[in-house]
Amino acid sequence: TLAPLWRERFPPSEFGESIGIHSRNEYETASSAGDIACTPYDIAQKLIDIDSLFKKDAHFTNMRIIYDSMHELKGDLLTLNSNISVHSVVGQINLIQITQAPETVVDRWQTLRCHINDIIQSLQKNFRIPNNTYALAIDDSKIQRKLLAKFFDFLNIPKENCTIVGDGCSEVNGFEDLVVSFMQNHRDDYVLMIVDENLDVVDESKNESVFVSGSQCVDNIRKRLPVELERRMLALVRSANDSSTDIAIFNERAHGFLPKAPIRRERVIETLAPLWMKRFPPSEFGDSAAFDMTDETISIASEELACTPYDIAQKLMYIDSLFKKEAHINDMRILHDPLHQLKGDLLTLNSDASMIPILGMTNLVLLGHKSPDAIVDKWHALRDRIRAVINSLQNSSNGSEGQSATLGILKRSKKVESMDSPVMSSIARRRTIDVSSRSNEGQSTLGILRRSKKVERIDSPVMSSITRRKSLLSNSAVSTCSSKLSDD
Repeated sequence: TLAPLWRERFPPSEFGESIGIHSRNEYETASSAGDIACTPYDIAQKLIDIDSLFKKDAHFTNMRIIYDSMHELKGDLLTLNSNISVHSVVGQINLIQITQAPETVVDRWQTLRCHINDIIQSLQKNFRIPNNTYALAIDDSKIQRKLLAKFFDFLNIPKENCTIVGDGCSEVNGFEDLVVSFMQNHRDDYVLMIVDENLDVVDESKNESVFVSGSQCVDNIRKRLPVELERRMLALVRSANDSSTDIAIFNERAHGFLPKAPIRRERVIETLAPLWMKRFPPSEFGDSAAFDMTDETISIASEELACTPYDIAQKLMYIDSLFKKEAHINDMRILHDPLHQLKGDLLTLNSDASMIPILGMTNLVLLGHKSPDAIVDKWHALRDRIRAVINSLQNSSNGSEGQSATLGILKRSKKVESMDSPVMSSIARRRTIDVSSRSNEGQSTLGILRRSKKVERIDSPVMSSITRRKSLLSNSAVSTCSSKLSDD
């Protein structure tokens, strides 16, 4: 674009060295560094800035600043690296710039903002982090470590580039040194670090429970790193504590916050993209991000990053074993770590049931009581409440096949004999009832089918069996009646 203008203004015949010709290889190398383009994060930030003007009633007091901001927004959209057409939203901006009535400007702005947000969301789905990205994470829960591994997989970070720790006191206490050393060995790479806030572990050498704040670890790490290394890191705190006060602390100590909640594969990229672009703006880092603009779309099965009912059942069994060993009498601190882990796991369980009452009951157990019997009673109430949720999930999602599968898994893990849960009891009761009531299965099944209003459309072996039995009973009754009449 610039070359012909430059040559016309500074002809080599007069200026000699006014222009140089690079080789094709040099041109390709320079081009690979990145395009001069606006990013979705830049556009999103511009929307926030314009929104703040409307909240300050600038459309009443200073319409000129609204028009100027719209003009800047139009320029940003036209330099957006996207294969999505922005002509319609540019037309909407032009319409706002000639509108005089403040109320009409607000209405048109709200429509425009929605359309631009749709474009941003579409682009964020195509966001890709650089190939030279490494992942570090820490969580004291085995289940959450497994979910973090899947989270990084959703981001297409190779397994060999991921380090996830938190299994035991030594890994928690040594995390800061691990990260500092890692950053020193990856000076030109990007590092995504996700840290659990509540790290509760048992120091077996001292036989005591140790609590470590993950966000404080991040703060310590950032202070130990030189500026040129710290700027290559995106550190996020992942926590079940999501109050405005807690989030403010996390954002002060780290670079952002991730809630502990189920998240679908397609939402992982959309969640990380604005955090990544804010931390690594292409204007400073060049190769910090890419947007896959190919028209070809690869169909990926939707998958959820969430805890399973089986994971929760395993955790309940483990805590139950601690109570059987009288940990609530000998050292209540031993129970603190698995109970805190249970809270985090429950928040990532894909369930419609409200977890607030269960979390409150968990906190009551954590507070402890003078009487060990009272602690046990509260634990039993909590355990039974959680098992009811698990039962509900198993019944609604899998039916009898899911229950059979659960039984098979538990048998293979050789823990059936120690299982004392409503899940197993329910399965056993149903199987017992099924065996003992086979003589009534025809009438029972028919009643269920009638209630579902589908009897007339059912053509199955069950119905055929029922029909045959009723036919036999009917024929038998007719024969008996005829015999009696003939006798009379």
